[in-house]
Amino acid sequence: MRKVFFVFFILITVFLLSGAGGSQRAAPSVQPTSFAEALESARGKTVTFYGWGGDQAVNRWKDVVLGESLRERYNVTLRRVPMDAGDFVSKLMAERQAGLMSGDIDLVWINGENFYAAKNAGLLWGPITHLVENFDRYIGADDLDARYDFGTPIDGMEVPFGKAQLVFIADSAVLSRFPASTQELMELARQNPGRLTYPAPPDFVGSAFIRNIIYDIVGFDALFNAPTNEQAIYQVIRPALDYLVALKPFLWQQGQTYPTSNTALDTMYVDGQVLMTMNYTPLYAAQRIAAGHFPPTSRTFLFERGNIGNTHYVAIPFNAPNKDAALVLINHIISPEMQIEKYDVSNWGDLPVFDVNRLSPAQRNLLDNIDNGIGILSPAELQARRVPEVQAAKIPIIDRLWQTHVLGAR
Repeated sequence: MRKVFFVFFILITVFLLSGAGGSQRAAPSVQPTSFAEALESARGKTVTFYGWGGDQAVNRWKDVVLGESLRERYNVTLRRVPMDAGDFVSKLMAERQAGLMSGDIDLVWINGENFYAAKNAGLLWGPITHLVENFDRYIGADDLDARYDFGTPIDGMEVPFGKAQLVFIADSAVLSRFPASTQELMELARQNPGRLTYPAPPDFVGSAFIRNIIYDIVGFDALFNAPTNEQAIYQVIRPALDYLVALKPFLWQQGQTYPTSNTALDTMYVDGQVLMTMNYTPLYAAQRIAAGHFPPTSRTFLFERGNIGNTHYVAIPFNAPNKDAALVLINHIISPEMQIEKYDVSNWGDLPVFDVNRLSPAQRNLLDNIDNGIGILSPAELQARRVPEVQAAKIPIIDRLWQTHVLGAR
């Protein structure tokens, strides 16, 4: 209901801004044809960056590390606006329908289902990758993360911003061996009834955990190649759903209820109610240990066959008023300097998107000397067991099937 009122509000606002029918619509912004052109015309402007604002460390990195260096180096001011991707996609959709060709969003933090929706609805400006100098220099068009976002062809419409990967965390002082497969996870649950659980969808981490179980049992290819309809997907993932049903009696509260978020699961882990927690931030354990929230013996681990990883991106809306400043901001975000600062857990702890082999010796040395604490895996270890995401349109179908066949199972 909240989103319905939000979209209604946006439609009314857009109607007024567009002159009650479009007779006074603002002219579209200048569209740069090269990075050099964007760099020249962006000076002195303010670039408005919409994206998730639910983490203080992330917000501080944007405001202080990224924002101050952007202003000092390029004379461009960063204005951060916290808003969930689903909400700004609804806002852009309303502006597209109203014909508002000059909005107030210059750059968005986006990926997955929201990118799929925005791209298909024509809400993004581009292609843009050829206009970003550092993209060719440090990433390249052949990089898998530059080609597909949750199975959706990117076609140059967004630029990688950072990487995430589902990781599991347990206390090495409590468990001498961590489960490396669904089979070992089941055995651990049988030996420790009531001391394992996972967040329920639509929690992002819980949803990813379910897909990781599917990968381990039926394989990524089977799910990726399945038609995008509920019956076809059910037939493919049924063995994994049956596994989750079999796991239920050994879970916390016998699987009759689940934590609503990974934050709630963290609390249960710290309180000793459960043996493990999970997160989509690979360096999360080090952050929580450093803050004194996790036991210092906490360690990160993965399944032998791999854990799901995805990439978050930045994109420019179709009606961005400062496309030149947005290109300059993207170029700065993916620079080795900013990516390495972002990788530092004292700033954020987000994995870099550059190809390490493209770094200079000095840049590589800077990366290698980052001390991100204890309890985590190296980027190389994470990459070695990184498996891709399926198409975004399949995720809500999988979540519904879990609710029907696992949560609803007796």
